Amino acid sequence: MKIKISSIIKTIAFLCVTLVCVFAATVVLRSKESEYKYKSFFEKSDQIDVLFMGSSHVINALNPAVLYEKHGITSYNMGGHGSIMQATYWELIEALQYCNPKCVVVDSFMLQKNYQYLDEMDESYSDADRQSSISQLHLNMDCWPLDKLKIAIVKDLIKDPEIQKQFFADFYVYHNRWEELDSNDYKTLFGHADKNNLFGAEMRYGIELTPGIYPDPEDKNGLGGHTIGEEYLRKIIDECQRRGIDIYVTFLTCSATTDDKRAIDSAQIICDQYGVPFINMQEMGVVDLYTDLNDTGHMNALGAIKATECIGDIIAESGDLPDHRGDPAYSDWEKSAEAFRSSIVDKELNSESIYQQLDYLTESDVSTILYINDGSQAFGDNQMQRLIHNFTVTPTIYHTDGPYIMINDVASGKVYEASGQEVLDGVSTSIGTLHYIPVEHLFRLLYADEDPDTNYLYDDSKLDYDIQIITYDNETGEVLSHNYYKSYGSNYTKG
Repeated sequence: MKIKISSIIKTIAFLCVTLVCVFAATVVLRSKESEYKYKSFFEKSDQIDVLFMGSSHVINALNPAVLYEKHGITSYNMGGHGSIMQATYWELIEALQYCNPKCVVVDSFMLQKNYQYLDEMDESYSDADRQSSISQLHLNMDCWPLDKLKIAIVKDLIKDPEIQKQFFADFYVYHNRWEELDSNDYKTLFGHADKNNLFGAEMRYGIELTPGIYPDPEDKNGLGGHTIGEEYLRKIIDECQRRGIDIYVTFLTCSATTDDKRAIDSAQIICDQYGVPFINMQEMGVVDLYTDLNDTGHMNALGAIKATECIGDIIAESGDLPDHRGDPAYSDWEKSAEAFRSSIVDKELNSESIYQQLDYLTESDVSTILYINDGSQAFGDNQMQRLIHNFTVTPTIYHTDGPYIMINDVASGKVYEASGQEVLDGVSTSIGTLHYIPVEHLFRLLYADEDPDTNYLYDDSKLDYDIQIITYDNETGEVLSHNYYKSYGSNYTKG
């Protein structure tokens, strides 16, 4: 009898250890992208007043840290890469099981998509497109627990039962991730996995210099008929109005194609029918196509600042959204805003390219001195001129072959320029009282009365670099960075 009991105990113990190992393996092997994006959502669900819904256009364009910094409004970016309107609808339904937002902002990009199932689409899409769409859905779906709602969602979005299994059992699709594992995968076992500190948003920091410009539709009839995208946008609006949630529909700035513009017209028609605001940022001039896009379809971080502040101003007018700034309970939102602002300052001081640095310097967290020597290829670079134009209404660079200097002194709110043989004398800045004299091609003077021995524009080792960007602190005048660039045609090498 004792032997039998001992065997039973050993068997139970073995089974328990096996189950623990299987569970641990499942947790470790599961892709962490969805958990990374939504971990803060579950942690802060009782503090969220606004939900941003949509595709990657939303992920990259609406930044909860910016909204909190300016208005003290809490929000979460629920956007998903490649999310069509029906996926956005279902994600909203899932989110509403956990939070009670006062406002929902949903973007209408992809409204023209007229297929029900991501694994079927239509004949215009390739197998690679279908597989990509299925893979992207995991970002939005893996975080939600397996229950009746999730099963219904998957069956509404995926037709093939075999593909549905990917969303019902994580191990089914992630069992072969052994070679991809890193420290974060193991930290998940102890509840310490990394998380998105921008509350679901993802910022991009590049700059699209040649966005596409497409003709407008010949009429304002929209998509000209019913699409599944339109159907689910109506369902989103219905759901919000039924729950008493304020809803705003947007179309966020991008290089909109003619079909996109037809979708914009359809979104306007639907919003008019429901009596809800439609924010067509494409026509508002808030976001600059030539400086605020990361690529033709997505905004960069500067565009996100502008877009978020614009939408924040609009939704704040309702007066129903509280300002949580200064409340210790919302310190995580404060930290997020500070960290994001720090990331922008990093780009202002040391960016990957001169285009990027000039673009981010328009945020004016620091002051700037830009010098371009005569003969530089920058004088024939339209993109460069456009970026400099952001600092001053009528930049002198348009009318010279060089040299050219611009001082953007944020503390005084003044911009100073000189070109050719012009000098700047007694310019009051936080760095000191500056004097600029273009003596000769390889020798130019820029010094402060307070430190006449320092020539900010001369370095023996950098004589062949024709562009310099100096940044300094707006209050103390401390030089924060000094970057040199050498131009070759439209290319610039950083020294």
